[in-house]
Amino acid sequence: MDIGVLRYQYVSNSLPVSANTTELYAAGTVGIFTLKYSHSITNLFGFFDSKNSGYLDASAAVDLGDGLSLTPHVGYQKVNHFSAGSYIDYALTLGKDFGNGFSGTAALIGTDADKTVYFTPSGKFTGRAGLVLGAKYSF
Repeated sequence: MDIGVLRYQYVSNSLPVSANTTELYAAGTVGIFTLKYSHSITNLFGFFDSKNSGYLDASAAVDLGDGLSLTPHVGYQKVNHFSAGSYIDYALTLGKDFGNGFSGTAALIGTDADKTVYFTPSGKFTGRAGLVLGAKYSF
């Protein structure tokens, strides 16, 4: 069991509604499965009147042996009072521990986010599917 507070603080916040967000969360793990719920106690990431929004996330940590792991994830973000801002996200991550502090990951990620809501100032959609590669060294 894990409970806590998450705070997202944006230094150069220039949105009409502050993007700074505070959430309370609770998570529980049983075996390989983890379920977590985060609840915003402020407006959510610049969405007007979105206090009390919630994010539910389910994942698993599957040991494949030989330093390999597989982590499937699915989440649902509900944006209070703005259904077009709500979305489902998913990820499937393959990890490899190479030993001596080195590890790597390859993750297929994506969402069903609304293209008219999630875009950069230049108009690029930010919710499309993609492959994310990672490398880490722990010392």
